[in-house]
Amino acid sequence: MAPTMKPTLFDALCVVLLLLSAPALAAGGLSGTVVRASDKSPIPEVRVTATSPALTEARSTVTDAQGGFRFPQLAEGVYSLRFEKESFQELSRTDLAVKAGQEARVDVALLAAMRTRPAVLAPAQPDDDRERAPGWTLQHLPVLVPDGARQSVYRASPGKPGSGVETRGFGVNPTIDTEESRVSEFPVAVDTRAYAVARDYLSRDVFPAEGVVRTEAFINSFNSGDEGEPYGPFLLYVEGFPSPGRKGYHVVRITVKAREPVREVGVQVEFNRQAVARYRLLGYEYLSPNPEPRDPGDEVELFPLAAGQAVTVIHEVKLHGPSIAFGMLRVRYEQGDSSNWRRVQMMMPSSTLRSDYARAAASTRLAYVASAFAEKLRASFWTRALDWPRLLALWEGLGEPLRAREDVARLGALIRKAQALDTRKERFERLMPGGSSDFDDVPSLGN
Repeated sequence: MAPTMKPTLFDALCVVLLLLSAPALAAGGLSGTVVRASDKSPIPEVRVTATSPALTEARSTVTDAQGGFRFPQLAEGVYSLRFEKESFQELSRTDLAVKAGQEARVDVALLAAMRTRPAVLAPAQPDDDRERAPGWTLQHLPVLVPDGARQSVYRASPGKPGSGVETRGFGVNPTIDTEESRVSEFPVAVDTRAYAVARDYLSRDVFPAEGVVRTEAFINSFNSGDEGEPYGPFLLYVEGFPSPGRKGYHVVRITVKAREPVREVGVQVEFNRQAVARYRLLGYEYLSPNPEPRDPGDEVELFPLAAGQAVTVIHEVKLHGPSIAFGMLRVRYEQGDSSNWRRVQMMMPSSTLRSDYARAAASTRLAYVASAFAEKLRASFWTRALDWPRLLALWEGLGEPLRAREDVARLGALIRKAQALDTRKERFERLMPGGSSDFDDVPSLGN
């Protein structure tokens, strides 16, 4: 009789082979071809970068002579691909689902880089020496924090978040007198993970720590819509209405949306002193200019916008006189192979300020509700008069069909949950009893 393998040894070998093959069976992949949009010919050496929450770091490859690329052994999840090559416009594909045992195909066509460029606008000359001072030189304003200690309210930060979600508090931005500085400036870098963190807190019936709340993350977690006027490679949109929570002020929503890929984008808002007495930027405290000089070897961070990507900011402004325009919106950027700064600008006409909240676009109302929610969570002095029932009523005022959208409906549920969990005491009560807030200044703590 021929010798046979012992059953126990055979079974063990089968288990080992099964374990070795399991990762391959559980993995998926992405592949495709990159061609020219003009004649459909393949483009070699295109850099393709894959990113996903399922990856610990981005993966990159380049296309072969036939324009083909492939990412094997990808964990199941949702991926984004970015295609880059000199002389071609950058292209991104998002929401690509990778399933175990399957290889999804993504074929793309790249457009040639734009040869025309918007006119370069000469920078406006400052009126006086005050305009040359950066935002971080503004006086620090003290306010109370939960433990009774002093906390400065200012734009500059003691540090910048790293790869993880930052849990330190960076204070809240002050209200600025336009006689002191009429320019509000900020980059377009927005990390929306802080909104997801706060959402996770509330889903576990835990009120979020104030240090994890980032107002700009809340605002930009929602689609800003397609409103706007074309200016160069951007759509620019400005709209405002009287603030529901800060008497005498208007809420101004500004959205910058890229129509084409752009690099190194910065946004500047210059307020007209004849029209605006004071203003306050909501959020962006830790993204403010660094007062320390850079070392020669320091790398300058780039803040690009991909085609279709947008950033929305909100200011509170106090008007003190009629005017045709209450400010100027400027966007500077780099595009294509040029390393020269370019700039587009748009007047902010007073006609964009609506008579009340209900007359503003639904996307503007949503941006405000998201910002007010963040400000309430971090106990901002400036939203002291806006209580939870009033905020919930503003969410109700978004109307249909927007209010029924999944992410917007979830926002309403989060507001209700936060209202039920908020047991904090009014920290400014002993200085301004009964909600008698002075909306032009924070209370002085004295000695």
